[in-house]
Amino acid sequence: MVSKIYGADWVVPVASAPLRDAVVAIEAGRIAFVGPAAQLPGHLRDEKIDWTKGVITPGLVNAHTHLQYTGFDALGRGQYRGFEDWSVAFEAHYHTDRDASEWGKAAARGAKLGLASGTTVFSEIITSDEARGAIAAAQASGIEYLEVIAETTRSWANGGRAELINWLDDRATIATGISPHAPYNLDPSVVGDLVELARSRDLRLHTHLGESALEEAFYLTGDPAVLFIYGDLRDEYHLVQQKGSGLKTAAYADSVGLLGECTHIAHGVYFDRCQRDLLRERNTRVALCPRSNAVIGLAEAPVAAYLAEGHDIAVGTDSLASTPSLDLMADVKALARIAHDQGYRENDLWRRVMQAATRGGARALGMAEKGYGALVAGGPADLAFFAIDVADGNVERALVEQGEGQCVLTIAQGHIVHDSRKQMG
Repeated sequence: MVSKIYGADWVVPVASAPLRDAVVAIEAGRIAFVGPAAQLPGHLRDEKIDWTKGVITPGLVNAHTHLQYTGFDALGRGQYRGFEDWSVAFEAHYHTDRDASEWGKAAARGAKLGLASGTTVFSEIITSDEARGAIAAAQASGIEYLEVIAETTRSWANGGRAELINWLDDRATIATGISPHAPYNLDPSVVGDLVELARSRDLRLHTHLGESALEEAFYLTGDPAVLFIYGDLRDEYHLVQQKGSGLKTAAYADSVGLLGECTHIAHGVYFDRCQRDLLRERNTRVALCPRSNAVIGLAEAPVAAYLAEGHDIAVGTDSLASTPSLDLMADVKALARIAHDQGYRENDLWRRVMQAATRGGARALGMAEKGYGALVAGGPADLAFFAIDVADGNVERALVEQGEGQCVLTIAQGHIVHDSRKQMG
């Protein structure tokens, strides 16, 4: 017995070409059929079709989030002069007195906001244990990356490592990964150990890389400017003491074992061609966060270059501490605009940025082989419905240009987790 059949003017499976007047049939939380309504198999033709005007896509994949900072939305509505300026504002907000339970409540609210805009898979960085479990509780999927930040060789040996081991051994409600926050605030020995821990436990890695304009000078010469918020601790870092490694950002990350097919990075703003080539050679995908970068005051990521050079990009919102909303389609639209402004003129632009929000994100998380990020028979029943008009038949362009704020129905693991159609009348 099929539990439900959903139809729309268009279905965009991502794994195949868009379909006109098509349906998606769901049974037991899996997709049973995807195709034109006229081609429904005989045993399905008597089932009622729940039809929505607009477009059905796979559930979106947000490849970089910090949902526990959903309560920091005042920061995300601001404008800053650069990463360091934003960091000062963030640190002041972070250290404001609050009950630890607020992290969990904020993460739960963030998950609901993501679901309400079509996201069903999250690459979530967890800094506080109280924020753990929000994705599973919302019936979404993804990976919770436990974050390690500001650890030197000394602090790692004096309790930091043991604390992470205990955290990793706690019962998880969803897949777990490890997030070395950034190579500049972790000694190389710590990063190397985190990589080995991830490999030994078959866990994925996710890190911030190429986000600060000051970052590269630290790796090259040991210039501690990027560590200014750490006070006297900055002088203890290995690269400060050794006057750097002589390597640029991506090459340094590679030297400590951080790049590889089980790692994806966030931001990737300050990379030249050689560094981008190294990422691709190592099968390391990048989650671009254009609206977050704009709020913080960073340069625009080289989106056109990533596309032209054949990178399989992903996209993320980052947190409400640095972006106006958790609507991933707003970042998709921003990616397309930036790529066009940077000179990208290929006809595949709309398809490529939609793939970034779906299959590209799933590949970054190692979840594509499980069917996430696409609508395929046998795959997970994760769907997003967008109430948009497709005037010229270019459904992917219509999604990119109109999708922000237009998700009216989200289904995750076969369950309706957001439905605003009744509100629309």
